[in-house]
Amino acid sequence: MYLIVSHDEVCLIDASTPVDMLIRTISNIQENLNLKYILLTHGHFNHVRYLVGIKSKLGGEVYIHNDDQSLLRELDAELKDVFLLRGFDKFKIGSIEIIAYHTPGHTEGSVCFYSRHLNALFSGDTLLKGSFGRIWGPHSMGKMLRSLKTISRILPPETIVYPGHGSETRLKDEGWLDGLDMLS
Repeated sequence: MYLIVSHDEVCLIDASTPVDMLIRTISNIQENLNLKYILLTHGHFNHVRYLVGIKSKLGGEVYIHNDDQSLLRELDAELKDVFLLRGFDKFKIGSIEIIAYHTPGHTEGSVCFYSRHLNALFSGDTLLKGSFGRIWGPHSMGKMLRSLKTISRILPPETIVYPGHGSETRLKDEGWLDGLDMLS
């Protein structure tokens, strides 16, 4: 889970930490911060587990890709005002712009969020340090390969990757991405 803070606005990427811990973290950064967005990289339970509590206590507009909306049913709670992403949607947090890239493979609705201003890619389970997220069959492997190729080609090599699991990395340090052309 990641927080992007600009001026008095906050964007939360994924909802995998209890709301009380999130409130403490936000209050340690700055008083009177406004949670504007909750952007979900995908709908697997470990990335949305605390969504209902966070949304009810802190508000914020929730965004998930259309293809993963059905995965929110695992939360066993009615969520209202969930907005659907399609890819290339843009968000403003203070002076920071974030763009959503649809990166299917791990799930049909996997999304990465990129900020040129921050030189950062929040990749969920699409791209991990030295690897990629679990795939679920031969069709998802082809989609994952296309998504990884797209990311590695359109983003600068200096981009810092903040994955949904494990340590951060830089695109330029993930040399294995260069060999993807030989796999398809």
